[in-house]
Amino acid sequence: MIKLKYLDSYKIERSLAFDNFDEFLLALSGCLTIPDNLKVVSLTYNGKEIPYDGVIGDLYRGMSGLDLAPYQD
Repeated sequence: MIKLKYLDSYKIERSLAFDNFDEFLLALSGCLTIPDNLKVVSLTYNGKEIPYDGVIGDLYRGMSGLDLAPYQD
């Protein structure tokens, strides 16, 4: 499971959860309905934090080539 936490336009923390990495990438490839300029607070995969510092709009590029081996159970 992937959990994405971000700050909305009012600086309120929101979260989205995805069942698997493919669903996560599909959402980022154009199906996600939140603005690209919102700040990512945290990103976790199987309960382990993925180091990411940026905005939602840059997530797809940053995550599409990610090696998930260190985050597998």
